[in-house]
Amino acid sequence: MLPAWLVDGMRNFFARRSLRIARWSPVVLIAMIISACATGSNPQSEEPAIAPEQAPAIYLSPAGFDADLVTPAGIHVKTNGQYKTEAEKKSAASAIDRYWEEVQKCALTVVPPDDKYFPKLIPQFPQHLSIEIANNWQVVEGPKTHRKMQAFPSLARPGSWSTARREEDALYVTVVPELNGLGPQMAGELNVWLAGNTSNAPGDLSNTCSSVACIKFNYNNAPSQAWSDCVD
Repeated sequence: MLPAWLVDGMRNFFARRSLRIARWSPVVLIAMIISACATGSNPQSEEPAIAPEQAPAIYLSPAGFDADLVTPAGIHVKTNGQYKTEAEKKSAASAIDRYWEEVQKCALTVVPPDDKYFPKLIPQFPQHLSIEIANNWQVVEGPKTHRKMQAFPSLARPGSWSTARREEDALYVTVVPELNGLGPQMAGELNVWLAGNTSNAPGDLSNTCSSVACIKFNYNNAPSQAWSDCVD
């Protein structure tokens, strides 16, 4: 429907013009209609498209990785049956997200205040991260603390033990069920994510954020003593 101002304008136009001039009126009429349509268009159609950094992230699962848990932050987890109850799985998911919150806080402290990319890239990282809960762990004695802890055989140093490791080309972390060591490995993968999406990556976040504290959650890790100094 044409707006009222256009209808009145057309009526006045023809009333005040001679027949000779009115012969040209269709041209003017078309121009007026086009003008009305342009000024009356829906403003929502003029909004810019979603920027790439705001678009929904697409998760690419590593080969052979079948996640059975997704944390509220969007991290995909393969638990390998290590958490026996739904309460344990939910608590583990919350703990993983708390590790991410601490890593994110640490990472933002090294981002230059005027940086345009990192503040947009960092929140996307959890949706691309895969975590597998190891099922080949044993309780061993820590070489430094001499406390009992969960650990699995190291691939990098045969004969030694690891609590967590990462695969940089897949944004993939393997960690023991008690999640000891997850913070630094998660920070290292964040470093890889940033370096792959911008040419101005921060330093080695796995070292910068190595002080991320371990976190206790609703999981029976006895006889491990790894949580002796962890936060609740």
